[in-house]
Amino acid sequence: MSTIAVTAGIDCGKSRLDVALFGAEDKFHVVNTGDGHRELIARLTSHGVCRVGMEASGGYERGVRTALRDAGLPVTVFDPARVRCFAKAKGLRAKNDRIDAAVIAEFTASALALADSLSDPEHEELAGYVRLRRLLSDKRADLKRVAAMLDGEARGILATAMEGLDRAIEAVEVKLRERTRAQTALGATIERLCSAPGIGWITAMSLAVLLPELGRISSKQIAALAGVAPFDRDSGRWHGQRHIAGGRADVRRTLYMAAQVAATRTSGAIADFYNRLRAKGKPAKVALTACMHKLIVRLNAMIAKGQDWTVKSA
Repeated sequence: MSTIAVTAGIDCGKSRLDVALFGAEDKFHVVNTGDGHRELIARLTSHGVCRVGMEASGGYERGVRTALRDAGLPVTVFDPARVRCFAKAKGLRAKNDRIDAAVIAEFTASALALADSLSDPEHEELAGYVRLRRLLSDKRADLKRVAAMLDGEARGILATAMEGLDRAIEAVEVKLRERTRAQTALGATIERLCSAPGIGWITAMSLAVLLPELGRISSKQIAALAGVAPFDRDSGRWHGQRHIAGGRADVRRTLYMAAQVAATRTSGAIADFYNRLRAKGKPAKVALTACMHKLIVRLNAMIAKGQDWTVKSA
């Protein structure tokens, strides 16, 4: 007699975890604290749960994810967009925490669920610093734009605030340099990326930390992860315009800045490629997107081979 594999779905909030089981009729919630995690583990174990799924929830999922893995329960953290598409495919339009938990549980049990991928706490901390620097830089840029429209005392107040942000950004960069120097492989990757046109230390470090798959997967896969893979929109004899979609927004933003510098402020393969596309009448943004794709594919191959950037024709 075969038994049904039981999977659990958890909708993670700041103070509460809503839980649903697929393959066993049970729904409950616990607090998102150490005590709640222990209660959750006991209940999941009693039901013989074989896998747990949850959505990335801005960090609220990290504590329970670590507790479950330490207890020996396989955990997968999903992109919320994939889970939502699964719900829409089932015709589910209603959305609340309990419904979300049930959808996650079923998605975890489906063939669509990805295999468990263990996270590296040290890498997560580095990625947090990278995103913190980006946030501080964005706030500084916002204040700088406002300061240009002010005079007198108000402008002085903003200048003081921007000085504080400058110090905070510098402190974060010091931390990032210390942490990356302590990791030999990561440091070597950053150094190689810096050999490419348009890429300085901050950009290289951001790509190495936010895109750890660099040099480990195919060119098509790395382009998709970076969000610069052009996807077909064809049906029968109709051929639509290809567009990029998805991917990691923070990586795509970093790559955009690097490609813009490489295409318009330096010389070499990327700049030559950009100029040829513009000469053919391609809009600037289309040409720049093509340069982003070309740049990340070359960077991926470069890291895979353990080589620095080499000058060659586009």
